[in-house]
Amino acid sequence: MLNSTPWEGLEAGKVDTRRVNASGRWNFFWAVLARADAALVLQLSKLPNPIPDLPKLRSLDIHFQNLPGGPILYLRLTDAAQVELFETLCRDVVAASEMAEDEAIALQKAIGRTFRWHHLLRGGKDDLLSEEAQKGLIGELKILRLLVDNLGAKAAVETWTGPSGAPKDFELRSDCIEVKARRGASQPFVKISNEYQLADIEDRRLCLAVLTVDKVQPPNGFTLADHVASLTKTLEHSAPSVISQFDLRLADAGYDPLHDYSAWHWHASDADFFAVAGSFPRLAAPVPLGVSNLSYSLSLDACSPFITDWATVRAKLCEEDVDE
Repeated sequence: MLNSTPWEGLEAGKVDTRRVNASGRWNFFWAVLARADAALVLQLSKLPNPIPDLPKLRSLDIHFQNLPGGPILYLRLTDAAQVELFETLCRDVVAASEMAEDEAIALQKAIGRTFRWHHLLRGGKDDLLSEEAQKGLIGELKILRLLVDNLGAKAAVETWTGPSGAPKDFELRSDCIEVKARRGASQPFVKISNEYQLADIEDRRLCLAVLTVDKVQPPNGFTLADHVASLTKTLEHSAPSVISQFDLRLADAGYDPLHDYSAWHWHASDADFFAVAGSFPRLAAPVPLGVSNLSYSLSLDACSPFITDWATVRAKLCEEDVDE
């Protein structure tokens, strides 16, 4: 079954028998583990602390293991019929890690790329994000950068809950932030997608962040991929352990780094912030019995009495949500 594959002729139970790339920066090996299962092994100098979450893929076993020669991360195929697809996955994981500057980042890239395969193999989207979806994601990335800069990377990424289906885009311990991106030349309205987006959450403040995200001609502006790359670089230097979580959020948002977004360049403004409380104009849960899936346009002019600024919002966020 392993003939004409990178695992052909390897002895079962041996790990460091065939490097994936003789000139590669990191110690990736093709290996055949117990029961003659094909595997990709990354030899490490030490185990990460804490041990990061690992994706769970059908027909794959992904784990860390301490061996006499040192710790490893291994990806083992448990269904030999999928060996061709597994080889493609392995080569993609190795390529993603190759440019990493140190072992910790190489490991994070390997895990992050495996999470992307997890997303694709469970039925992830194959289509490019629409222009509206690109604008929305750029808006959320702009707010995420603000939170990274002020709360710390780990705390900030953990608060980004919108892509995973939570009612609010960012959920902190004492605050929530809902983000809306709009065209600068459009009427001063934003679309509220359901009755939960501006609903109160007990013991938490709620803030609405509104940005203008306009399409511009290259070389002006930045693509969605540029925004992702910039924030990824920041995380690589400040908190590489959260990159896999960041990648998973991007995958949940429908972003695939293999897609080409170079045709769209965007200029994104700084955000205006509104305190959502009291008589703020909104239709919010609870709504009358039998009414659901409310979608409506919200006038920003009507929200003007509730405008605030980032310094005020930041001061409240930093009361309890900075990295410990």
